[in-house]
Amino acid sequence: MTGHGDVSSNVSSSVAWTDAEWALRIGGIVLLVVLAATFSGLTLGLMSLDKVGLDIVIATGDDKLATPEEKKNATYARRIQPVRNDGHLLLTTLLFGNVAVNSIMAIVMADMTSGLLGFLVTTVVLVIFGELIPQAFCSKHPLAIGAKTLPVVRVIIALFYVFAKPIALALDWLVGKDMGNYFTKCELTKMLEIHLKQKMLDVDEINIMKGALQYKATPVARVMTPIASVYTLSSSTLLTRDVLEEMYQSGFSRIPVWTRDINDIIGVVLVKDLIFVDPVEATPLLHFVHIFGRTVHRVWPESPLADVLRAFKMGRTHLAVVHAVNNDGPGDPYYETKGVVTLEDIVEEILQDDIYDENDVVDADIARRNRMLNRPSFDTSVRYEMQAASTKFINAAEAMALAQHLAAKHAVFALPDATGQPMTPRRLSALLEKSPIVEYHTRGDTVVTLGSNLTHCLVVLDGRLQAAGASATETLGLWGVLGANSLVLAEGAYVSDVTATVETEYARCLKLARVEFQAHLHAMVLNRTPATLEKRRRESILAASKDVKEEEVRIAFASV
Repeated sequence: MTGHGDVSSNVSSSVAWTDAEWALRIGGIVLLVVLAATFSGLTLGLMSLDKVGLDIVIATGDDKLATPEEKKNATYARRIQPVRNDGHLLLTTLLFGNVAVNSIMAIVMADMTSGLLGFLVTTVVLVIFGELIPQAFCSKHPLAIGAKTLPVVRVIIALFYVFAKPIALALDWLVGKDMGNYFTKCELTKMLEIHLKQKMLDVDEINIMKGALQYKATPVARVMTPIASVYTLSSSTLLTRDVLEEMYQSGFSRIPVWTRDINDIIGVVLVKDLIFVDPVEATPLLHFVHIFGRTVHRVWPESPLADVLRAFKMGRTHLAVVHAVNNDGPGDPYYETKGVVTLEDIVEEILQDDIYDENDVVDADIARRNRMLNRPSFDTSVRYEMQAASTKFINAAEAMALAQHLAAKHAVFALPDATGQPMTPRRLSALLEKSPIVEYHTRGDTVVTLGSNLTHCLVVLDGRLQAAGASATETLGLWGVLGANSLVLAEGAYVSDVTATVETEYARCLKLARVEFQAHLHAMVLNRTPATLEKRRRESILAASKDVKEEEVRIAFASV
């Protein structure tokens, strides 16, 4: 009886309210619903913006290619970030406010209606107007709403700070600070596939991104070219016209060179290195291996592509030999060459696609892996005849006279070889005989520019050249030499300190190439001293062993 009396008294008292009291209570309920909607919407909107997401939005807005919409979102994110950094304090404050408002509203509604009716009305009003609508709206525009309601949020934090801060500190200690959301490589890959389905990225972009994420762990064996499909040459190969023609037509820009067998690769020769080769002399290929000194970088079949790419980026080479220890048979274990891997192979793995040059055969797995140099429209068999017909040379008598003069006047042309013997005039004259003549027919023509890299020197045969430097100007007459030191310095290391121009109506110069000079200087040594060849072969093996040890150490640490 007592309970029924309480309910009836509440109803009778609400009926006795005046219009002003009803308006005041209804206005209060509307205010409470607005506050509940604010707390609920901000809880979902602000807490859905993790720290990493805000950093991404800000960085996107700072990009030069950012759209106006992205720049506006970056401004919003920059405002929200200080408040969002303390995620537990923000969450605790908003939940305190939301629960407090809901509790007050339940009390007010119960005072205005009966218990069951108040429960139903409160539930419907709070769910629809205090939860669903604000959360649906705030989830679509969290940045804009969060930034514009930031003053209100700061006031709410200040009001509840005394209660919320201790709880936030306790949460930091229990569950750790809010660090944001991070994704694994697998999760990133799935996200990319979702973006592809939504047509926000195309297939090529997705493949490149997936390749960049996955290539590091890809073993070399997966992308290498088997050694049976690689064009290689023996170090004893003589560079005759037929051999040069074969190399040119093979389409390979880098050619591994071996000595005893394919498992004893000692170096790599670039096809462009052989531009000055005279096929008449039939020079051994080993000469050029030693002149250019391009050693071989060796890797294991299971080596990750990330390590190989790092070596390529250091400029050591763009081709590596893949080898493995062969324990088969009764003999001692030895290093067996399995194949080669190039920079192009790694790029293709990242792009998840094949790279075809203008002369590659489409869908030919081996042809696509190498730079094709041959041009079908160019008959290389007549190249040397054309060169001989258009290029002028001095005769033997002129060459001998000039050689004697150069050896006596310039120390460069009397350098000793590995045996300690200076280059004789006879050897020098042989070089001069096959060096081309360059002609100039206009006064003032520029021959050499100040600051340019020289890989040859010029000897004046007719006319005069004027060499103007920073402090002095010199006139070079008959048998004057320009850039002699370029013959002995490393390729590209000699920089001209003068600008040379033609001073007469006509000038004729002999052009001595650094490559030819070096080959001529060391040719006798390479032909007649087997000890030198053996020494260099051992140095190559030691360098390979060092790479092997470094790889073993890396694998050991990776397995720990």
